[in-house]
Amino acid sequence: MPRYTAVRLLLLVLAMVGGDVQAEGEEVRGILEAEQQAVLSSWVSAPVVAVPYLEGSHFARDDVLVRFDCARLEAELHAAQAQVAAESRNAAVQRELLEMGATGRADVDIATYKVRELRASVEAIHEQQRGCELKAPFAGRVVEPLVRTNETPQANAPLIHIVSDGALQLQMVVPSCWLAWLAPGSDFTFVVDETGDHLTAEVSRVSAAVDPVSQTVKVISRVTDVPPRVLPGMSGLARWKADGGQSQASDAGVCRGRASA
Repeated sequence: MPRYTAVRLLLLVLAMVGGDVQAEGEEVRGILEAEQQAVLSSWVSAPVVAVPYLEGSHFARDDVLVRFDCARLEAELHAAQAQVAAESRNAAVQRELLEMGATGRADVDIATYKVRELRASVEAIHEQQRGCELKAPFAGRVVEPLVRTNETPQANAPLIHIVSDGALQLQMVVPSCWLAWLAPGSDFTFVVDETGDHLTAEVSRVSAAVDPVSQTVKVISRVTDVPPRVLPGMSGLARWKADGGQSQASDAGVCRGRASA
């Protein structure tokens, strides 16, 4: 989970415990985040030659997000391929000598194993070259490039933070006794603070454990048909319609007493 999302979710929990979050009746605060998000890195340590997508830019799946100068790897590959060719020729000669009784089986085996070793080196360089172009694992947008052209980041250093396009997921912390009526499939309205949009959301899953101190539980919901101006990181108020009214409201009243304790 990105740092900003983790911090804001913690603030929701603290506000719930302190009574600052509105959780009366069937209302609770929530934070939107992308269904998929990642901070990408590469095992290559080489100069960066291109970062084509900047903050807010859209990209498609498999688009190149960061490209490295891998001329050194290319030279190493050519050298390894030449060694394979030379050792393959030597192994062939050793086999011919064995047929003539001019060498032993051990020399043939050593030459054969040497060829296998060098071919494995070629495959390893090919695998390293895959890291020379950092491709998008999904379609989405750039949150922040973490490296610039001409920089040489360390291997496995964070390079770019991305989020997916399309549906968002909604993180909420609710009183644990809401679980008496709140379950996957429950639909509700989410009002976005920043834009005022009223979005339709549906509960996807509930955390596997309840926090015993605050007596709250994390709930994750899915929000579809998201307007372009609604972005991950926005927050708002989730509202449920009273269903049967009295029993649900009384349950919520018990929860309010526990949450504010």
